[in-house]
Amino acid sequence: MSVIRTDPLTSFTTIFAPERAKRPIGITNDLAQFEVTAEQIETDPFAEGKESETTSELYAVRHPESQPNQPGWSLRVVANKFPALTPHADLAADENQYGVHEVIVECPQFETQMTRLELSHFQNLFRAYRQRAATHRSDPRLEYVLIFKNQGILGGASLGHAHSQLVASQIVPSAMQQELQAARDYLAEQGGSILQASSQEMPTGYSGLVTSTPYFNVICPYASRFAFETWIVPRSLKTHFDHSSDQELDDLAGLSRRLLLALEEILGSHDFNFVIQTPPFATDEQAGYAWSMRIYPRLAHLAGFELSTNMFINPVFPEQAIEQLKKQLVS
Repeated sequence: MSVIRTDPLTSFTTIFAPERAKRPIGITNDLAQFEVTAEQIETDPFAEGKESETTSELYAVRHPESQPNQPGWSLRVVANKFPALTPHADLAADENQYGVHEVIVECPQFETQMTRLELSHFQNLFRAYRQRAATHRSDPRLEYVLIFKNQGILGGASLGHAHSQLVASQIVPSAMQQELQAARDYLAEQGGSILQASSQEMPTGYSGLVTSTPYFNVICPYASRFAFETWIVPRSLKTHFDHSSDQELDDLAGLSRRLLLALEEILGSHDFNFVIQTPPFATDEQAGYAWSMRIYPRLAHLAGFELSTNMFINPVFPEQAIEQLKKQLVS
C-alpha cells in the first residue's frame, strides 16, 4: 500500500511505494560503478604527479618538505577547469553570474570508492571544506556556499577519482530559502528547532533518530526522497558549517565514515551523493536553522515522474531504513 508524505522542512513530497522494490531494473548497482581500467588510471588528471593537469592548488594537505603544485600531498583543492559559474568579477553582463567552483581531490591515488579511504582522509577532508567555506565567507560578493560529492554514474560523477566539489555564488537557491522560512516559522510557532524535532517523536508518532554521538544526531527524514536517505545534524544546532570546531569535525569524520560503510554493507557497492547544506553566510544564529550533511544513496535514475512533478517515489520507508542502520551501526 502506498503512503504519501511531505517533509515539513523541505516541503518535498514523497510517495512510499514498497511494491516498486520488486520491479526489474535495467541498470544494476554493479553496472553503475565506474569500471577501473589501466587507461583510466594512466590518464587520471587528479593523480599525484599530474599536478600540471589541474589549475594551481588553492589549499592542500601535504608533506612539509614538499612544494605547492608538486607531489607530496594527501589532499588538494583546485579551481574547476570547467566551472558552472564565472569566476570573474568584471562581467559585462549580469554580475549574478559570478561565482566560485572548486574541486577537492580527496586522495593522491586513483580510488573510486570513498569508503576505502582511511579515517585521516576524512578528517583532512572536512577541515578542507571548513577552510574553503570560511575563505569564501570573506568575499562580500558571495552569499552562499554548497559542498557536495557525486560518486558513481548514478551520482553524476564525470571522473572516477574520489573527489568532491564546492560552489559559492551570489544566488541563494529557492530550496534553501524554503528551508530557512520553514525553520523560522517552526521557531515562531513551536519555540524550537525543526531539525531537532526531526530526531524526536513527531505528532505522527514518527521518530527519525538512528544514533547519536557526542556532537551529532543521525536521522532518516520523515519523507525521505531516496531509499536509506540519511542526515547528520549537529546536536548543538550550530547554524553554519564553517563555524565547526576541530572536535566536531573529528566526530563528523568518524561518524560519516562509519555511516557510509554501514550503507555499503546494507546496499552493496552503490553510487551516492552527499551535500553539506549550510545556510547563507548572513543567516542569523537565532534563525532556528542548523547545517546538516545529507547522504543520498542513488540506486536508480530519476525518471520522468520525478523530473516533471518534483515529487519522488521511494520503495523503502524510513522506518525500515532506521531499523537496518541501527543493527549495522552497533554490529
